[in-house]
Formats: sequence, C-alpha cells, structure tokens
Amino acid sequence: MIDEIKEFYERTKFRVGEAIKWVDDYKPPINWVKIFFKTYPRMKKVDMNRFRDIGEFSRLLNERESTREFSDSPIPFEKLNKILFYSFGIKNPDDSPEYTRRFYPSAGARYPIEAYLLNNNVEGLERGLYHYNCKSNKLELLLEKDLFTESSQIFGEAYNGNPNFIVMTGVISRTEVKYGINAYRFALIESGHIGQNISLLAQKENVGCCALGGFDNDKLSELLDINQEDEIPLYAFSLGNLKV
Repeated sequence: MIDEIKEFYERTKFRVGEAIKWVDDYKPPINWVKIFFKTYPRMKKVDMNRFRDIGEFSRLLNERESTREFSDSPIPFEKLNKILFYSFGIKNPDDSPEYTRRFYPSAGARYPIEAYLLNNNVEGLERGLYHYNCKSNKLELLLEKDLFTESSQIFGEAYNGNPNFIVMTGVISRTEVKYGINAYRFALIESGHIGQNISLLAQKENVGCCALGGFDNDKLSELLDINQEDEIPLYAFSLGNLKV
C-alpha cells in the first residue's frame, strides 16, 4: 500500500474497549443524539413529493432498520446464501473473467473487496471462519472452530444473542494501480455500496442485521490471517435471527 494510506489506516484503527468505555447511567452529550439539518431559509423552494409506494423495493427501504437483539436460533443456510451471493457474487459468471461484473459499482471495476464469514449460528454449516470465493461461488472453510469468544473480543458486546458476522476487507493494491492514493477512499465507498445490499437483502429475508464500524482491527486481522500490508478490514455486519 501507498505510505499515506498505511498511515491513515494505522491512525484510524479501532480497539474494542478503548475508544468508548461504557458506564452505568451514562448520559451522552446532546450533540451525540440530536440530529442536525442544513437549510437555506431565504432561498426559493420547490415542493417535492414524499412517496408512499407500496412496491417491494420501497417496502424494504421503509422497513430496513438495524438491530442488536438476536435470538440464539440458527439462520437457514439458504438465506445466508442469498445474502452473500447478491451482495458479493458475480452476476455474469459465464463471461470471460475480465468482463465479469458484480451487483455493486466498483471504481474502475477493480473489485478490491473480499468477504469473510464468522459462522456462529447458521443451520447445517460447520461453525468457523469462511472466505466467500465469488469466482466459484463457494464458501471456503479457513478455520473450523466455535468463534463466539473471538467474536466478542473483536466486535465487543454491542449485541445480544449469537449472531454471525460478515466481514469486508480491502486488497487496496488492486485499486492503487489505477487510482493511486484515492484507492482507499474508493474501497470505503465500495464497501458502503455492498453494505446497503446486505441491509436490504437481510430485510427481504427477515434476518436481523446491523452495520459495524467499530471492531478491533488487529484482532480481526489475526483471526483472518491477513497481512495488513496487503489486506485490511474495512466494514462488518452482524447477521442473525431476530429476537422475538
């Protein structure tokens, strides 16, 4: 990676338990909870509609919400399969590799994002760490192990139950060759596109979901067995059955 990208990544690493320390009866400052809006009161206004469509896509947008409350029951493998495929998969696999495309936009079609699954609770799937191979559309078992303890250490205790975790990493060099120092910014944007797919697909499959930006970078990299000179964690999602 370019030195400036390395420095920015190192300076913005998160360590669970260090950035935010939770205490009983803590009252956050008002600027943590108040929502602010920018307006131009003196400028001319054009009225627009607030749509109330009842189509499938608008329903998913309206109903999508984050949850940190999960049940201990496993999610069906088929639901996980759909979420992973339509978030990370190749939509035209029969074409030559250089002409294949995904279900999300990627700067210069460089596709730096890799996907991993910490499977704590998926029906019919051995517990452990998996890599999603989008080329062959297969899950590759990297580590067969109960990862509940590791999940708590990496993602903290911002959830209840026993969810799974989808982790996105960036192989930044894939985009650096074309866009230089902008590669990191583009990889973050790309992970955001994929994250919206995950959120909406989870809603469609009635699976609980929460976007996670706060995780322990070093512990996660150690679990994934990746060299942070080449591949870095960017984004994660908890995924599990909703608590009734």
